[in-house]
Amino acid sequence: MKYQAFLSHNSADKPAAEALARRLEQDGITTFLDKWHLIPGDPWQTALEQALNDSESCVVFIGPSGLGPWQNEEMRAAISQRVSDPAHAFRVVPVVLPGAQREQRSKLPAFLSAGTWVEFSRDSLDDEDALHRLKCGIRRIPPGPAPGEAIYEGQCPYRGLRVFDVDDARFFFGRDAEVDWLLERLMVGFGNVTNESRFLGVVGASGSGKSSLVRAGLIPALQTGRSRSGKGIPGSTAWQVVILRPGSEPLKALADALWGNPAARSAVSDPLAFSDQLLTDQRRLHATIGTALHGSPEDHRFVIVVDQFEEIFTQFEARFAEIGDDDGKRQRLEAERQAFIANLLYAAAVRGGRALVIITMRADFYGKCSRYTNLCHALSDGQDLIPPFQEDGLRAAIEQPAHLCGLEPEAGLVEMLLQDMRKQPAGALPLLQQTLFLLWQQRGGRRLTVRAYRDMGRIEGALEAHANHIFERELRNDEQREICRRVMLTLTTPGEGTEDTRRRVTRSQLGESEAVEGVLQQLANGRLITLGEGDLPQVEIAHEALIRGWG
Repeated sequence: MKYQAFLSHNSADKPAAEALARRLEQDGITTFLDKWHLIPGDPWQTALEQALNDSESCVVFIGPSGLGPWQNEEMRAAISQRVSDPAHAFRVVPVVLPGAQREQRSKLPAFLSAGTWVEFSRDSLDDEDALHRLKCGIRRIPPGPAPGEAIYEGQCPYRGLRVFDVDDARFFFGRDAEVDWLLERLMVGFGNVTNESRFLGVVGASGSGKSSLVRAGLIPALQTGRSRSGKGIPGSTAWQVVILRPGSEPLKALADALWGNPAARSAVSDPLAFSDQLLTDQRRLHATIGTALHGSPEDHRFVIVVDQFEEIFTQFEARFAEIGDDDGKRQRLEAERQAFIANLLYAAAVRGGRALVIITMRADFYGKCSRYTNLCHALSDGQDLIPPFQEDGLRAAIEQPAHLCGLEPEAGLVEMLLQDMRKQPAGALPLLQQTLFLLWQQRGGRRLTVRAYRDMGRIEGALEAHANHIFERELRNDEQREICRRVMLTLTTPGEGTEDTRRRVTRSQLGESEAVEGVLQQLANGRLITLGEGDLPQVEIAHEALIRGWG
Protein backbone atom coordinates (compact mmCIF):
# COMPACT_ATOMS: atom_id res chain seq x y z
CA MET A 1 0.00 0.00 0.00
CA LYS A 2 1.21 3.49 -0.85
CA TYR A 3 -0.80 5.36 1.77
CA GLN A 4 -1.92 4.60 5.29
CA ALA A 5 -4.72 7.16 5.10
CA PHE A 6 -6.77 8.69 2.28
CA LEU A 7 -8.02 12.07 3.55
CA SER A 8 -11.52 12.82 2.27
CA HIS A 9 -12.72 16.38 2.90
CA ASN A 10 -14.98 19.17 1.74
CA SER A 11 -13.03 21.83 -0.19
CA ALA A 12 -14.15 24.36 2.45
CA ASP A 13 -12.23 22.35 5.07
CA LYS A 14 -8.98 22.01 3.11
CA PRO A 15 -6.90 24.15 5.55
CA ALA A 16 -7.90 21.95 8.50
CA ALA A 17 -7.37 18.75 6.50
CA GLU A 18 -3.92 19.93 5.42
CA ALA A 19 -2.95 20.90 8.98
CA LEU A 20 -3.91 17.46 10.26
CA ALA A 21 -2.16 15.78 7.32
CA ARG A 22 1.07 17.52 8.37
CA ARG A 23 0.59 16.31 11.96
CA LEU A 24 0.03 12.74 10.75
CA GLU A 25 3.04 12.83 8.41
CA GLN A 26 5.21 14.10 11.24
CA ASP A 27 4.21 11.01 13.21
CA GLY A 28 5.17 8.70 10.34
CA ILE A 29 1.70 8.13 8.86
CA THR A 30 1.67 8.38 5.05
CA THR A 31 -1.37 10.27 3.78
CA PHE A 32 -3.03 11.01 0.46
CA LEU A 33 -4.21 14.61 0.20
CA ASP A 34 -5.53 15.77 -3.19
CA LYS A 35 -3.71 19.12 -2.96
CA TRP A 36 -0.40 17.33 -2.48
CA HIS A 37 -0.74 14.41 -4.88
CA LEU A 38 -3.01 15.24 -7.83
CA ILE A 39 -0.98 16.17 -10.90
CA PRO A 40 -2.33 19.22 -12.79
CA GLY A 41 -3.78 18.15 -16.14
CA ASP A 42 -4.36 14.49 -15.17
CA PRO A 43 -7.94 13.08 -14.86
CA TRP A 44 -8.60 13.72 -11.19
CA GLN A 45 -11.51 11.28 -10.72
CA THR A 46 -9.44 8.32 -11.90
CA ALA A 47 -6.53 9.43 -9.73
CA LEU A 48 -8.75 9.65 -6.64
CA GLU A 49 -10.20 6.19 -7.23
CA GLN A 50 -6.72 4.72 -7.62
CA ALA A 51 -5.47 6.49 -4.49
CA LEU A 52 -8.40 5.09 -2.50
CA ASN A 53 -7.55 1.59 -3.71
CA ASP A 54 -3.92 2.19 -2.73
CA SER A 55 -4.80 3.23 0.84
CA GLU A 56 -5.18 1.23 4.05
CA SER A 57 -7.88 3.53 5.43
CA CYS A 58 -10.11 6.47 4.56
CA VAL A 59 -10.44 9.38 6.99
CA VAL A 60 -13.71 11.25 6.39
CA PHE A 61 -13.44 14.84 7.70
CA ILE A 62 -16.77 16.53 8.53
CA GLY A 63 -16.41 20.29 8.93
CA PRO A 64 -18.84 23.16 9.55
CA SER A 65 -20.05 22.99 5.93
CA GLY A 66 -20.91 19.29 6.16
CA LEU A 67 -20.11 16.71 3.51
CA GLY A 68 -19.32 17.96 0.02
CA PRO A 69 -21.00 16.21 -2.97
CA TRP A 70 -17.81 14.57 -4.29
CA GLN A 71 -16.67 13.82 -0.75
CA ASN A 72 -19.94 11.97 -0.24
CA GLU A 73 -19.07 9.78 -3.24
CA GLU A 74 -15.58 9.14 -1.82
CA MET A 75 -17.08 8.16 1.51
CA ARG A 76 -19.54 5.70 -0.02
CA ALA A 77 -16.83 4.19 -2.22
CA ALA A 78 -14.64 3.76 0.86
CA ILE A 79 -17.48 2.09 2.80
CA SER A 80 -18.12 -0.24 -0.14
CA GLN A 81 -14.42 -1.12 -0.14
CA ARG A 82 -14.53 -1.74 3.64
CA VAL A 83 -17.62 -3.97 3.45
CA SER A 84 -16.28 -6.02 0.52
CA ASP A 85 -12.90 -6.60 2.22
CA PRO A 86 -13.14 -10.14 3.67
CA ALA A 87 -10.27 -9.49 6.08
CA HIS A 88 -11.83 -6.21 7.29
CA ALA A 89 -8.38 -4.63 7.03
CA PHE A 90 -9.58 -1.45 5.26
CA ARG A 91 -10.94 1.12 7.71
CA VAL A 92 -13.21 4.15 7.46
CA VAL A 93 -12.63 6.69 10.24
CA PRO A 94 -15.18 9.56 10.55
CA VAL A 95 -13.71 12.74 12.09
CA VAL A 96 -15.67 15.80 13.26
CA LEU A 97 -13.61 18.98 12.89
CA PRO A 98 -13.81 22.02 15.21
CA GLY A 99 -17.03 24.00 14.78
CA ALA A 100 -18.84 21.11 13.08
CA GLN A 101 -21.49 18.65 14.10
CA ARG A 102 -22.39 15.24 12.78
CA GLU A 103 -24.68 14.76 9.84
CA GLN A 104 -28.13 13.50 10.84
CA ARG A 105 -27.92 9.80 11.58
CA SER A 106 -30.66 9.00 9.04
CA LYS A 107 -28.62 10.62 6.26
CA LEU A 108 -25.51 8.57 6.92
CA PRO A 109 -24.80 5.05 5.66
CA ALA A 110 -25.59 2.49 8.36
CA PHE A 111 -21.96 1.36 8.49
CA LEU A 112 -20.72 4.86 9.25
CA SER A 113 -23.38 5.65 11.85
CA ALA A 114 -22.49 2.45 13.71
CA GLY A 115 -18.76 3.19 13.78
CA THR A 116 -16.77 4.97 16.46
CA TRP A 117 -16.07 8.61 15.60
CA VAL A 118 -13.20 10.95 16.42
CA GLU A 119 -14.35 14.41 17.53
CA PHE A 120 -12.08 17.41 17.94
CA SER A 121 -12.88 20.12 20.47
CA ARG A 122 -15.21 22.85 19.30
CA ASP A 123 -12.61 25.56 18.85
CA SER A 124 -9.21 24.05 18.05
CA LEU A 125 -7.31 21.32 16.23
CA ASP A 126 -4.88 21.24 19.18
CA ASP A 127 -6.73 18.36 20.80
CA GLU A 128 -4.08 15.76 21.61
CA ASP A 129 -6.58 13.14 22.75
CA ALA A 130 -8.55 13.39 19.49
CA LEU A 131 -5.34 13.30 17.44
CA HIS A 132 -4.19 10.21 19.37
CA ARG A 133 -7.52 8.47 18.64
CA LEU A 134 -7.24 9.39 14.96
CA LYS A 135 -3.75 7.89 14.73
CA CYS A 136 -4.93 4.72 16.50
CA GLY A 137 -7.90 4.43 14.12
CA ILE A 138 -5.61 4.69 11.08
CA ARG A 139 -3.15 2.19 12.54
CA ARG A 140 -5.93 -0.15 13.66
CA ILE A 141 -4.84 -0.33 17.28
CA PRO A 142 -6.85 0.30 20.47
CA PRO A 143 -6.31 3.78 21.96
CA GLY A 144 -5.63 2.08 25.31
CA PRO A 145 -6.42 3.45 28.76
CA ALA A 146 -6.46 7.18 29.20
CA PRO A 147 -3.20 8.67 30.52
CA GLY A 148 -2.80 7.83 34.19
CA GLU A 149 -5.64 5.28 34.22
CA ALA A 150 -4.92 2.38 36.56
CA ILE A 151 -4.87 -1.27 35.57
CA TYR A 152 -7.42 -3.08 37.73
CA GLU A 153 -5.32 -6.11 38.53
CA GLY A 154 -7.28 -9.06 39.92
CA GLN A 155 -10.74 -7.52 39.49
CA CYS A 156 -13.49 -9.17 37.47
CA PRO A 157 -14.44 -6.76 34.66
CA TYR A 158 -17.45 -8.77 33.48
CA ARG A 159 -20.92 -8.37 34.97
CA GLY A 160 -22.54 -11.71 34.22
CA LEU A 161 -26.32 -11.21 34.21
CA ARG A 162 -26.08 -7.94 36.15
CA VAL A 163 -26.34 -4.53 34.54
CA PHE A 164 -23.28 -2.32 34.02
CA ASP A 165 -23.93 0.58 36.37
CA VAL A 166 -22.38 4.06 36.63
CA ASP A 167 -19.51 2.75 38.78
CA ASP A 168 -18.73 0.10 36.14
CA ALA A 169 -18.10 2.61 33.35
CA ARG A 170 -14.38 1.84 33.23
CA PHE A 171 -15.21 -1.73 32.12
CA PHE A 172 -18.01 -0.82 29.69
CA PHE A 173 -16.80 -1.12 26.10
CA GLY A 174 -18.18 -1.64 22.63
CA ARG A 175 -20.92 1.00 22.62
CA ASP A 176 -18.88 4.17 22.06
CA ALA A 177 -20.73 5.00 18.83
CA GLU A 178 -24.15 4.61 20.47
CA VAL A 179 -23.12 6.78 23.45
CA ASP A 180 -22.08 9.53 21.05
CA TRP A 181 -25.37 9.34 19.15
CA LEU A 182 -27.35 9.63 22.39
CA LEU A 183 -25.32 12.71 23.29
CA GLU A 184 -26.02 14.06 19.81
CA ARG A 185 -29.78 13.63 20.34
CA LEU A 186 -29.64 15.43 23.67
CA MET A 187 -27.71 18.31 22.07
CA VAL A 188 -30.34 18.99 19.39
CA GLY A 189 -31.29 22.62 19.91
CA PHE A 190 -29.47 22.67 23.26
CA GLY A 191 -29.73 26.09 24.87
CA ASN A 192 -32.74 27.01 22.72
CA VAL A 193 -35.72 26.59 25.03
CA THR A 194 -38.14 26.59 22.07
CA ASN A 195 -36.44 23.64 20.38
CA GLU A 196 -34.61 21.66 23.02
CA SER A 197 -34.68 17.87 23.19
CA ARG A 198 -35.38 17.07 26.86
CA PHE A 199 -37.04 13.65 26.51
CA LEU A 200 -35.18 10.61 25.26
CA GLY A 201 -36.49 7.06 25.09
CA VAL A 202 -33.77 4.43 24.76
CA VAL A 203 -35.57 1.39 23.40
CA GLY A 204 -34.32 -2.09 22.58
CA ALA A 205 -34.96 -5.80 22.83
CA SER A 206 -34.53 -7.56 26.15
CA GLY A 207 -30.82 -8.29 26.45
CA SER A 208 -29.76 -5.57 24.00
CA GLY A 209 -27.87 -3.71 26.73
CA LYS A 210 -30.00 -0.55 26.88
CA SER A 211 -29.80 -0.18 30.68
CA SER A 212 -26.02 -0.60 30.63
CA LEU A 213 -25.74 1.82 27.72
CA VAL A 214 -27.46 4.56 29.69
CA ARG A 215 -26.09 3.79 33.16
CA ALA A 216 -22.46 2.98 32.26
CA GLY A 217 -22.18 4.87 28.96
CA LEU A 218 -24.36 7.96 28.68
CA ILE A 219 -24.52 9.10 32.32
CA PRO A 220 -20.73 8.88 32.90
CA ALA A 221 -20.22 10.83 29.64
CA LEU A 222 -22.46 13.58 31.05
CA GLN A 223 -20.81 13.51 34.47
CA THR A 224 -17.25 13.63 33.14
CA GLY A 225 -18.07 16.04 30.31
CA ARG A 226 -17.00 13.78 27.44
CA SER A 227 -17.36 10.31 25.99
CA ARG A 228 -14.38 8.14 25.06
CA SER A 229 -14.32 9.75 21.62
CA GLY A 230 -14.26 13.23 23.14
CA LYS A 231 -17.88 14.18 22.51
CA GLY A 232 -19.65 16.05 25.28
CA ILE A 233 -22.27 18.63 26.23
CA PRO A 234 -20.93 21.93 27.61
CA GLY A 235 -21.52 22.26 31.35
CA SER A 236 -22.95 18.76 31.85
CA THR A 237 -20.42 18.00 34.61
CA ALA A 238 -22.45 20.26 36.92
CA TRP A 239 -25.80 18.63 36.13
CA GLN A 240 -27.74 16.68 38.75
CA VAL A 241 -28.62 13.04 38.01
CA VAL A 242 -31.02 10.61 39.66
CA ILE A 243 -31.66 7.05 38.48
CA LEU A 244 -34.71 5.03 39.47
CA ARG A 245 -36.78 2.05 38.51
CA PRO A 246 -40.54 2.61 38.78
CA GLY A 247 -41.45 -0.75 40.30
CA SER A 248 -45.00 -1.17 41.58
CA GLU A 249 -45.05 2.28 43.27
CA PRO A 250 -43.57 4.67 40.69
CA LEU A 251 -44.54 7.91 42.44
CA LYS A 252 -42.87 6.77 45.65
CA ALA A 253 -39.82 5.63 43.65
CA LEU A 254 -39.58 9.07 42.03
CA ALA A 255 -40.04 10.87 45.37
CA ASP A 256 -37.40 8.70 47.06
CA ALA A 257 -34.93 9.26 44.22
CA LEU A 258 -35.31 13.05 44.42
CA TRP A 259 -35.12 13.05 48.21
CA GLY A 260 -31.85 11.11 47.93
CA ASN A 261 -30.30 13.87 45.77
CA PRO A 262 -28.69 16.67 47.86
CA ALA A 263 -29.78 19.41 45.45
CA ALA A 264 -33.44 18.32 45.49
CA ARG A 265 -33.81 17.22 49.11
CA SER A 266 -34.77 20.65 50.41
CA ALA A 267 -37.59 20.74 47.85
CA VAL A 268 -38.79 17.25 48.84
CA SER A 269 -38.81 17.43 52.62
CA ASP A 270 -41.23 14.50 53.00
CA PRO A 271 -41.13 11.83 50.24
CA LEU A 272 -44.52 10.37 51.20
CA ALA A 273 -46.24 13.77 51.09
CA PHE A 274 -44.43 14.59 47.86
CA SER A 275 -45.69 11.41 46.18
CA ASP A 276 -49.23 12.48 47.12
CA GLN A 277 -48.58 15.88 45.50
CA LEU A 278 -47.35 14.19 42.33
CA LEU A 279 -50.59 12.21 42.22
CA THR A 280 -52.76 15.33 42.15
CA ASP A 281 -50.60 17.79 40.17
CA GLN A 282 -48.78 16.95 36.93
CA ARG A 283 -46.72 20.17 37.30
CA ARG A 284 -45.24 19.19 40.65
CA LEU A 285 -42.08 17.54 39.30
CA HIS A 286 -41.32 20.51 37.03
CA ALA A 287 -41.76 22.96 39.90
CA THR A 288 -39.58 20.89 42.23
CA ILE A 289 -36.75 20.71 39.69
CA GLY A 290 -36.95 24.48 39.25
CA THR A 291 -36.59 24.93 43.00
CA ALA A 292 -33.69 22.48 43.20
CA LEU A 293 -31.77 24.33 40.46
CA HIS A 294 -32.64 27.84 41.61
CA GLY A 295 -29.58 30.07 41.39
CA SER A 296 -27.62 27.79 39.07
CA PRO A 297 -26.81 28.75 35.45
CA GLU A 298 -29.74 28.49 33.04
CA ASP A 299 -28.13 25.72 31.00
CA HIS A 300 -27.86 23.40 34.00
CA ARG A 301 -30.18 20.41 33.86
CA PHE A 302 -31.64 17.88 36.28
CA VAL A 303 -31.43 14.47 34.63
CA ILE A 304 -34.05 11.90 35.62
CA VAL A 305 -33.32 8.39 34.36
CA VAL A 306 -36.22 5.94 34.57
CA ASP A 307 -34.64 2.58 33.92
CA GLN A 308 -36.85 -0.35 32.85
CA PHE A 309 -39.81 1.90 32.23
CA GLU A 310 -41.86 -1.17 31.25
CA GLU A 311 -42.26 -1.88 34.98
CA ILE A 312 -45.18 0.57 34.99
CA PHE A 313 -46.94 -2.19 33.05
CA THR A 314 -45.41 -5.43 34.35
CA GLN A 315 -45.38 -4.52 38.04
CA PHE A 316 -48.85 -3.02 37.85
CA GLU A 317 -50.30 -6.22 36.41
CA ALA A 318 -49.34 -8.01 39.62
CA ARG A 319 -50.97 -5.26 41.70
CA PHE A 320 -54.15 -5.41 39.60
CA ALA A 321 -54.25 -9.19 40.14
CA GLU A 322 -54.02 -8.67 43.91
CA ILE A 323 -56.83 -6.07 43.85
CA GLY A 324 -59.19 -8.27 41.87
CA ASP A 325 -62.52 -6.68 40.90
CA ASP A 326 -62.40 -3.74 43.31
CA ASP A 327 -63.10 -0.93 40.79
CA GLY A 328 -62.28 1.87 43.24
CA LYS A 329 -58.81 0.50 43.97
CA ARG A 330 -58.19 -0.22 40.29
CA GLN A 331 -59.06 3.37 39.37
CA ARG A 332 -56.73 4.77 42.06
CA LEU A 333 -53.94 2.51 40.83
CA GLU A 334 -54.42 3.61 37.23
CA ALA A 335 -54.46 7.25 38.39
CA GLU A 336 -51.03 6.67 39.98
CA ARG A 337 -49.62 5.31 36.72
CA GLN A 338 -51.07 8.20 34.71
CA ALA A 339 -49.74 10.76 37.20
CA PHE A 340 -46.25 9.28 36.94
CA ILE A 341 -46.29 9.52 33.14
CA ALA A 342 -47.85 13.00 33.16
CA ASN A 343 -45.28 14.48 35.58
CA LEU A 344 -42.35 13.14 33.57
CA LEU A 345 -43.68 14.35 30.23
CA TYR A 346 -44.74 17.77 31.50
CA ALA A 347 -41.34 18.38 33.10
CA ALA A 348 -39.57 17.34 29.88
CA ALA A 349 -41.78 19.40 27.55
CA VAL A 350 -42.78 22.61 29.34
CA ARG A 351 -41.15 25.69 27.88
CA GLY A 352 -38.27 26.87 30.03
CA GLY A 353 -38.18 23.58 31.95
CA ARG A 354 -34.88 22.26 33.25
CA ALA A 355 -35.64 18.55 33.62
CA LEU A 356 -34.12 16.13 31.16
CA VAL A 357 -35.98 12.80 31.19
CA ILE A 358 -34.39 9.60 29.89
CA ILE A 359 -36.23 6.29 29.93
CA THR A 360 -35.08 2.81 28.95
CA MET A 361 -37.73 0.40 27.77
CA ARG A 362 -38.09 -2.98 26.12
CA ALA A 363 -39.31 -2.65 22.55
CA ASP A 364 -42.11 -5.21 22.98
CA PHE A 365 -43.96 -2.72 25.21
CA TYR A 366 -44.66 -0.21 22.43
CA GLY A 367 -48.25 -1.45 22.22
CA LYS A 368 -48.93 -0.78 25.88
CA CYS A 369 -47.49 2.74 25.57
CA SER A 370 -49.92 3.55 22.78
CA ARG A 371 -52.78 3.67 25.32
CA TYR A 372 -51.32 6.95 26.61
CA THR A 373 -51.46 9.65 23.93
CA ASN A 374 -48.81 12.00 25.33
CA LEU A 375 -46.39 9.14 25.96
CA CYS A 376 -46.98 7.89 22.43
CA HIS A 377 -46.16 11.34 21.01
CA ALA A 378 -43.07 11.75 23.21
CA LEU A 379 -41.68 8.40 22.08
CA SER A 380 -42.44 9.20 18.44
CA ASP A 381 -40.47 12.45 18.64
CA GLY A 382 -37.63 11.45 20.97
CA GLN A 383 -36.47 7.86 20.92
CA ASP A 384 -33.37 5.93 19.94
CA LEU A 385 -33.77 2.29 18.96
CA ILE A 386 -30.61 0.48 20.06
CA PRO A 387 -29.02 -1.50 17.22
CA PRO A 388 -27.36 -4.89 17.69
CA PHE A 389 -23.68 -4.95 18.64
CA GLN A 390 -21.37 -4.81 15.64
CA GLU A 391 -18.54 -7.34 15.67
CA ASP A 392 -15.94 -4.66 16.43
CA GLY A 393 -18.01 -3.65 19.44
CA LEU A 394 -18.28 -7.23 20.68
CA ARG A 395 -14.54 -7.65 20.32
CA ALA A 396 -13.96 -4.48 22.35
CA ALA A 397 -16.41 -5.66 25.04
CA ILE A 398 -14.37 -8.87 25.39
CA GLU A 399 -10.78 -7.68 24.96
CA GLN A 400 -10.65 -4.17 26.45
CA PRO A 401 -11.87 -5.11 29.97
CA ALA A 402 -9.48 -8.07 29.94
CA HIS A 403 -6.62 -5.71 29.06
CA LEU A 404 -7.49 -3.37 31.94
CA CYS A 405 -7.44 -6.25 34.42
CA GLY A 406 -4.31 -7.96 33.15
CA LEU A 407 -6.20 -10.94 31.69
CA GLU A 408 -5.01 -12.82 28.61
CA PRO A 409 -7.62 -14.53 26.38
CA GLU A 410 -6.03 -17.70 25.00
CA ALA A 411 -5.32 -17.76 21.26
CA GLY A 412 -8.51 -18.49 19.36
CA LEU A 413 -10.89 -17.84 22.28
CA VAL A 414 -12.09 -14.43 21.13
CA GLU A 415 -12.75 -15.72 17.61
CA MET A 416 -14.74 -18.65 19.04
CA LEU A 417 -16.84 -16.26 21.14
CA LEU A 418 -17.51 -14.01 18.15
CA GLN A 419 -18.38 -16.97 15.95
CA ASP A 420 -20.85 -18.30 18.53
CA MET A 421 -22.42 -14.85 19.03
CA ARG A 422 -23.20 -14.70 15.31
CA LYS A 423 -25.52 -17.70 15.80
CA GLN A 424 -27.37 -16.15 18.73
CA PRO A 425 -30.68 -14.27 18.43
CA ALA A 426 -31.01 -10.61 19.36
CA GLY A 427 -30.70 -10.01 23.08
CA ALA A 428 -27.81 -12.42 23.68
CA LEU A 429 -25.51 -9.90 25.39
CA PRO A 430 -26.32 -11.21 28.90
CA LEU A 431 -25.31 -14.69 27.72
CA LEU A 432 -21.97 -13.33 26.53
CA GLN A 433 -21.36 -11.47 29.79
CA GLN A 434 -22.34 -14.51 31.85
CA THR A 435 -19.97 -16.67 29.80
CA LEU A 436 -17.13 -14.18 30.29
CA PHE A 437 -17.84 -14.05 34.02
CA LEU A 438 -17.66 -17.86 34.22
CA LEU A 439 -14.43 -17.82 32.17
CA TRP A 440 -12.98 -15.36 34.68
CA GLN A 441 -14.01 -17.64 37.55
CA GLN A 442 -12.34 -20.63 35.86
CA ARG A 443 -9.27 -18.75 34.61
CA GLY A 444 -5.84 -20.30 34.75
CA GLY A 445 -3.72 -17.59 36.33
CA ARG A 446 -4.18 -14.66 33.96
CA ARG A 447 -5.49 -16.76 31.10
CA LEU A 448 -9.08 -17.16 29.92
CA THR A 449 -8.92 -20.58 28.31
CA VAL A 450 -10.52 -22.35 25.35
CA ARG A 451 -10.83 -25.55 27.37
CA ALA A 452 -12.94 -23.87 30.07
CA TYR A 453 -15.14 -22.36 27.37
CA ARG A 454 -15.76 -25.72 25.72
CA ASP A 455 -16.34 -27.46 29.05
CA MET A 456 -19.06 -24.99 30.06
CA GLY A 457 -21.02 -25.59 26.86
CA ARG A 458 -19.95 -22.43 25.02
CA ILE A 459 -22.31 -19.43 24.91
CA GLU A 460 -25.47 -21.39 24.17
CA GLY A 461 -25.00 -23.77 27.12
CA ALA A 462 -23.04 -21.81 29.72
CA LEU A 463 -25.96 -20.12 31.48
CA GLU A 464 -28.12 -23.22 31.78
CA ALA A 465 -25.17 -25.38 32.85
CA HIS A 466 -24.31 -22.85 35.57
CA ALA A 467 -27.91 -22.59 36.79
CA ASN A 468 -28.30 -26.39 36.80
CA HIS A 469 -25.07 -26.68 38.80
CA ILE A 470 -26.53 -24.35 41.46
CA PHE A 471 -29.82 -26.27 41.45
CA GLU A 472 -28.32 -29.77 41.58
CA ARG A 473 -25.14 -29.27 43.63
CA GLU A 474 -25.68 -26.26 45.92
CA LEU A 475 -29.33 -26.99 46.78
CA ARG A 476 -28.87 -30.18 48.74
CA ASN A 477 -32.35 -31.68 49.09
CA ASP A 478 -35.81 -31.81 47.51
CA GLU A 479 -37.19 -29.19 49.91
CA GLN A 480 -34.62 -26.59 48.81
CA ARG A 481 -35.17 -27.38 45.14
CA GLU A 482 -38.94 -27.03 45.51
CA ILE A 483 -38.42 -23.67 47.25
CA CYS A 484 -36.19 -22.65 44.35
CA ARG A 485 -38.90 -23.50 41.79
CA ARG A 486 -41.49 -21.54 43.77
CA VAL A 487 -39.17 -18.54 44.15
CA MET A 488 -38.35 -18.40 40.45
CA LEU A 489 -42.02 -18.62 39.45
CA THR A 490 -42.95 -15.90 41.96
CA LEU A 491 -40.23 -13.67 40.49
CA THR A 492 -41.63 -14.08 36.95
CA THR A 493 -44.55 -12.18 35.45
CA PRO A 494 -46.07 -14.02 32.46
CA GLY A 495 -46.27 -11.80 29.40
CA GLU A 496 -49.55 -10.71 27.84
CA GLY A 497 -48.58 -10.19 24.23
CA THR A 498 -44.96 -9.69 25.37
CA GLU A 499 -42.17 -11.92 26.62
CA ASP A 500 -42.24 -12.97 30.27
CA THR A 501 -40.57 -10.45 32.56
CA ARG A 502 -38.93 -10.47 35.96
CA ARG A 503 -40.87 -9.21 38.96
CA ARG A 504 -39.52 -7.55 42.09
CA VAL A 505 -40.97 -8.66 45.41
CA THR A 506 -39.97 -8.15 49.04
CA ARG A 507 -38.08 -10.94 50.77
CA SER A 508 -40.98 -11.39 53.19
CA GLN A 509 -43.30 -12.25 50.26
CA LEU A 510 -41.15 -15.30 49.55
CA GLY A 511 -41.33 -16.60 53.13
CA GLU A 512 -39.21 -15.92 56.19
CA SER A 513 -38.01 -19.41 57.12
CA GLU A 514 -34.35 -20.40 57.37
CA ALA A 515 -34.86 -22.77 54.44
CA VAL A 516 -36.08 -19.95 52.16
CA GLU A 517 -33.26 -17.67 53.31
CA GLY A 518 -30.70 -20.38 52.55
CA VAL A 519 -32.04 -20.90 49.02
CA LEU A 520 -32.09 -17.17 48.32
CA GLN A 521 -28.49 -16.85 49.45
CA GLN A 522 -27.35 -19.71 47.20
CA LEU A 523 -29.14 -18.22 44.19
CA ALA A 524 -27.64 -14.80 44.96
CA ASN A 525 -24.14 -16.28 45.37
CA GLY A 526 -24.57 -17.80 41.90
CA ARG A 527 -25.67 -14.41 40.52
CA LEU A 528 -29.04 -15.82 39.46
CA ILE A 529 -30.98 -13.35 41.63
CA THR A 530 -30.21 -10.06 43.33
CA LEU A 531 -30.97 -9.37 46.98
CA GLY A 532 -31.67 -5.79 48.00
CA GLU A 533 -30.97 -4.20 51.34
CA GLY A 534 -32.79 -1.76 53.61
CA ASP A 535 -36.00 -1.85 55.62
CA LEU A 536 -37.95 -3.67 52.89
CA PRO A 537 -35.29 -5.55 50.90
CA GLN A 538 -36.42 -6.67 47.47
CA VAL A 539 -35.54 -9.72 45.41
CA GLU A 540 -35.54 -10.19 41.64
CA ILE A 541 -34.14 -12.42 38.92
CA ALA A 542 -30.79 -11.09 37.69
CA HIS A 543 -31.96 -10.82 34.06
CA GLU A 544 -34.81 -11.96 31.80
CA ALA A 545 -32.21 -14.04 29.92
CA LEU A 546 -32.47 -16.51 32.80
CA ILE A 547 -36.23 -16.88 32.22
CA ARG A 548 -35.62 -17.67 28.55
CA GLY A 549 -32.45 -19.72 29.00
CA TRP A 550 -33.01 -22.00 32.01
CA GLY A 551 -35.38 -24.83 31.25
